[in-house]
This record gives sequence, C-alpha cells and structure tokens, in this order.
Amino acid sequence: MVTVKAYAKINLALNVFDRREDGYHDVDMVMLPLELHDIIELDTLPNGYESYITCDDTSLPTDESNLSYRAFLKLREQFNITKNFMIHVYKRIPISAGLGGGSADAAAVFNAILKMSKIKLEYPEMISITKTIGGDVPFCIYNRPARCKGIGEELEFFTLKRRYYVLLIKPQQGVTTAQAYSDFDKLEVKPELSNIDALIKALENDDDETIAREMKNGLQECAINLVPEIKELISTLKNDGFDMVLMSGSGSTVFAMSKNKYAIEKEAKKFDKKKYKVVVTHTL
Repeated sequence: MVTVKAYAKINLALNVFDRREDGYHDVDMVMLPLELHDIIELDTLPNGYESYITCDDTSLPTDESNLSYRAFLKLREQFNITKNFMIHVYKRIPISAGLGGGSADAAAVFNAILKMSKIKLEYPEMISITKTIGGDVPFCIYNRPARCKGIGEELEFFTLKRRYYVLLIKPQQGVTTAQAYSDFDKLEVKPELSNIDALIKALENDDDETIAREMKNGLQECAINLVPEIKELISTLKNDGFDMVLMSGSGSTVFAMSKNKYAIEKEAKKFDKKKYKVVVTHTL
C-alpha cells in the first residue's frame, strides 16, 4: 500500500479572459500550495478485480466523474497499465470550495501510480497529459508557488520570501467551477485585473502592501451573487484588521493571510461556532 498527500491551494490572483473554442477560459493566476491536505491510500488489486475509489466523505462522487479516477484512466490509456487499484481518499479539503481538492487528489493519484508503475515522465509530457484531466492538475503535480497561464497548465515557478499563515472559511453552500465561469461570461463589465508581475515581485520581496493591493479574483463577483455570505466574510475579515483577504478560485472559500499566527488563530475562534468550515493552515 502507498499513502500520499494531496495539498490544497489558494489563488492570490485570478484574471479571467475569454472563453476558448474548447470550452475553457484563458486565465492568468497566482497560486500557492497549502499545508492542508487530503490523504490518499492506493493498493494494487488481484487479477479479476476492477479499479475503484472510496472516500470517507459520502458527498464526494466516486464514479468516473471523479478526477482521481480520470487520472487513473488517463494513465491506463497512455501507458497500457494492466494493474488495477483500490484508491481511498481521506477528505480534509472542503468540496466545491475553490481550494483545488479534486485536482490535488487527481495529481496525487497520478504521481503515485507513476511511481508504483515505475514510469518516469519529463516535464513537457507530464504537463501535456495532466492538463487533459483538469486545468489545475499540472499545478498540483508540482505543489510549488506558481504563475499559471493558458488554462492553468503554463507554469512559471517562483519562491515565496516568507511563510504565511492562512485562515480558510467556507460557507455551507459551495460554488461549482462551471457555474462561476458561466456567470462570468454574462457580465457586462468585466472585473479589474491584477497586476500579476507586481504581485509576484511582492511575494518574492516580502512586500505585503503590494500583495494586498494586487490580490484580485475575476470570479469573486459571480460567486457573491450565488453565495452572498462571501461578501460578508470578506468585509468582516477586513474590518478585523486583515489586509490580505480574498475568495479562492471559484469559491466559496474566503481566506485571510498573515505572518502573525496568533492573529490568525484568534480570528478562527470567532467563526468556529458558526455554520462554517474553518481551517487554520499555512503556505508550503
């Protein structure tokens, strides 16, 4: 049996552009991996058994719509893998939260099966295959701070100057990626774009003021229309003195980022007794 971790992510910037002919949107994002992770166990099955996925969270689909299962199918198709696997997911990353949980699980399964099958891939082939599973999967394969362009598969890695502590607050209602992007297409006035170059330079040089100014998410307005609590959470966190606050991905998770672990932990207690999923973690 092999046990692997699948790490969550947050978006510090998400610039969304026009829909492409393949149905995806061109994006320009800054993503950071978090210590928060799912745990995945993989074991090979005897001959005659089909591969299957189980999860301790019954709300997660475990059929062929599951990205982890799609990752396995892609590998089997690409490399003629004959082994079958039992894949069990211990879910800790909230679902429909904008934290990349599905993509993280898929990437972890992909990497694990490659290792178990003794297959080595160079970077270009790794990206070429994993982008067909999902736009965030290439990022999750490497779990490094990165600028992600195209549909998310064009990675430019950079180094964080410091570790940040992160408070994640997810309302009960989630937002599907498909719904967020569909609503984005209907906006008459598109959201203001982040200056990604300035944001990355600030992250590399410990410039919190610029980081806070350039943290922008093009899907945030659409998600707020679906889950108004997102706006309330952002306002509360900012009123409580946190400058680096944003919704991650397509939502509905709102996060605050700070170098002050005590301040993050103290703020988390404010939401613990409310009907939110609250997690304190940190950047990798």
